[in-house]
Amino acid sequence: MKLVKLFSIFSVVLFSPVLLAHPHSFVDLKNNILVEGTKLNAFEMEWMLDEIASAELIYEVNNSTNKAVTEKSITDEMTQTAIETHYFSYLYDAKDQPIKFSAKPLNTRFKIHGNRVVFYITIPLSKPHDLKNNPIRFYTYEPSYYMGMEYNSANALSISNSQCKATLTQPKISNSLRLYASSLDKNQSPEMSENEDNSLGAQFAQKVTVVCE
Repeated sequence: MKLVKLFSIFSVVLFSPVLLAHPHSFVDLKNNILVEGTKLNAFEMEWMLDEIASAELIYEVNNSTNKAVTEKSITDEMTQTAIETHYFSYLYDAKDQPIKFSAKPLNTRFKIHGNRVVFYITIPLSKPHDLKNNPIRFYTYEPSYYMGMEYNSANALSISNSQCKATLTQPKISNSLRLYASSLDKNQSPEMSENEDNSLGAQFAQKVTVVCE
């Protein structure tokens, strides 16, 4: 069986000729924010796929004659797809200017936990960013919103410097937007904005705010 890109569901989102909308698959997020002093260096993330999206990868590994080689190949493909999609993540400073990530993620690996797959990835900034009274905003989402990427609670966030603070804010979703998203089936496309920040996925994205005082 051909190895899937990143996750079986990611390949559908990224390579299908039709963009798919509203969450038909889910990724649970965890994020350990790496801060040295007041300098933000990286986001150490876990992406846990739902059971359906995990099934093909688990089948691939369990039926492989060399599991170590298969797991490495899957990790390599996951990593490449994460890079190609800007890690599904967007970072802004206090003046709403984008902050760049490094093109090379760190510590990428993939594990099977029961009937779910977890992809581990550390996303470094291109250069450290000072958080002293200088908050940043961090979002993780898939623009078409076919795949929902969410923190289940504020406990899914941690920060390496206890003198700094990370806050999770839920999006404010109007009833009309929620109804619009829920009306889209797997074969329908949302009316995507040319500005990715106004995409359907962006409007449902949670906000992580980080600051050192």
